[in-house]
Amino acid sequence: MSLSKLELKLRVEAKIHEIKAQLGTLAADTTAEAQKRKTQLEASLKVAEAEIKTGWEKITDQAASKLNEWLKR
Repeated sequence: MSLSKLELKLRVEAKIHEIKAQLGTLAADTTAEAQKRKTQLEASLKVAEAEIKTGWEKITDQAASKLNEWLKR
């Protein structure tokens, strides 16, 4: 794996961990605002998971580009 893809992997994994932590915090909150945020976070997580489903060794340049854009959000 190239250094740039390794760096991308680490950044994506960190953001996934951050999102999962936020989802854990929101789990007990039943307000409409919290539920809306939870839905947004789950959708964001699915975007990243869809791009890495084939594994990091097989990640394409197109998928890497999409993940870089995802990280900016």
